[in-house]
Amino acid sequence: MSLALTTWMLLNAAAVLLFLAAWIVILVTNRLQSNQKLVWLAGTMFLPVIGPLIFFFKFASLRKANS
Repeated sequence: MSLALTTWMLLNAAAVLLFLAAWIVILVTNRLQSNQKLVWLAGTMFLPVIGPLIFFFKFASLRKANS
């Protein structure tokens, strides 16, 4: 297997794991209301790489604000 293919596969696997982690956090957290959860789920679905990254940055600032 070539290095480019291996790199592409690793990046895809990382994107899938990031997407799944974001969905798990969104569904499990009590810090978001149900309508906010739906918006974040839709946002991460339609922006599968950028959406989870934005969510985790926003979620980190939400945790700091509520602490």
